[in-house]
Amino acid sequence: MSLDFSTKLELRGLAAVVRGLQAVAAPLGVQHFLMGAVARDLMLRYAHGIEPARATADVDVAVMVGDWAIYEALRAGLIASREFSPRPGPPSHRLRHASGMPLDVVPFGGVEGPDRKFAWPPERSTVFDCFGMSEALAASASVRLPEAVQVRVPTVPALTILKIAAWQDRKHVYPGRDAPDLILYLRRYMDCGNLERAADEHPDLFAGDDFDYGEAGARLLARDVLSLLGNRGAGRLLEALAPEADENGALLLAHQSGHDIESARRMLEVFCGELAERM
Repeated sequence: MSLDFSTKLELRGLAAVVRGLQAVAAPLGVQHFLMGAVARDLMLRYAHGIEPARATADVDVAVMVGDWAIYEALRAGLIASREFSPRPGPPSHRLRHASGMPLDVVPFGGVEGPDRKFAWPPERSTVFDCFGMSEALAASASVRLPEAVQVRVPTVPALTILKIAAWQDRKHVYPGRDAPDLILYLRRYMDCGNLERAADEHPDLFAGDDFDYGEAGARLLARDVLSLLGNRGAGRLLEALAPEADENGALLLAHQSGHDIESARRMLEVFCGELAERM
């Protein structure tokens, strides 16, 4: 997939941040992709006219590194370029571009343990979950920003995987940050350019007298997520989400979503049911 947003002049600030990062990352051989809210906005607002509820000026970038030495070389190079400066407080991934735009540079790959997590050095008191990041890079689209800047951005199924991992990791620390986006992906996936494909390749989604457009999209998203993760990875998602789909449960995710609670719960139930059935 390739998307061209080069005429969107409001993205020039993002392009400047990405260009500055790439000038340092390329000589080090560091692959990277945009994630977080800026990736969501590119894939929803700019690609399909779907407006998210929460706005942010932060830029989040995932960088695939072989070890901590390469990550530290990248960070040092960004600061030495004088385009970026450290932001106060740990952990060390928080930088600021000369324009004032915040940048978070999060590593994955060689720094991960067998559980696909790492602890930020040197204190190692903060743990980050890298689940889905390698898959997101593999499934990313090429996006053209203003001033001929090219960057990789995960597709909506990959963003969904990352969002589930993020919600599971910080649902009690940052309530309401991740749940709205996750439910939005589920409810609007058919509107992300998928209607014709679904009709051609998944006609069973439209069968039955109880057809629901949003639920059909959530089922299609489950199938696409499964194709990226396989059964083992999908099982991890089910472990996190199945309790949230239980109508007799606490429904924490639905309550945090900002959507109608029963509607949000139902989207999760449909998504989880499709995953479980297809595994």
